Amino acid sequence: MSLFLCLPLVLTSASAREAPLPPAKAFALNWERRGDELRLNWRMPNGYYLYRSHIEATDDAGRALALTTPKGQRKADPTFGDTEVYYRTARATVRHAGAVRLTYRGCQEDGLCYIPVTVRIPTQERSRP
Repeated sequence: MSLFLCLPLVLTSASAREAPLPPAKAFALNWERRGDELRLNWRMPNGYYLYRSHIEATDDAGRALALTTPKGQRKADPTFGDTEVYYRTARATVRHAGAVRLTYRGCQEDGLCYIPVTVRIPTQERSRP
């Protein structure tokens, strides 16, 4: 088979992959506070996943805060090896009445892995849509 016949196949498969979404759309985060309990929820479109072990929370002084997360789905990840991930939705709970710095990381399936995202969650009741 000549190079000219193979070239359209390569171009077709490369262009079939979607461009990565911005992190805020790939891992849409919202939260709700109930007293000192902060409930975190992520929504991811098809083809994206969030790493369970890369969800971390600290207070404003940088002290680690305990997170409660459900079990994830096992994945043999090309970047981090055998790990747990969340597809479509993820949730976590933190008990802390003050502001929280939340860091998380995910990937596009068969695409790129995002750098860690850090957001500061204020003491207000709910996230804004």
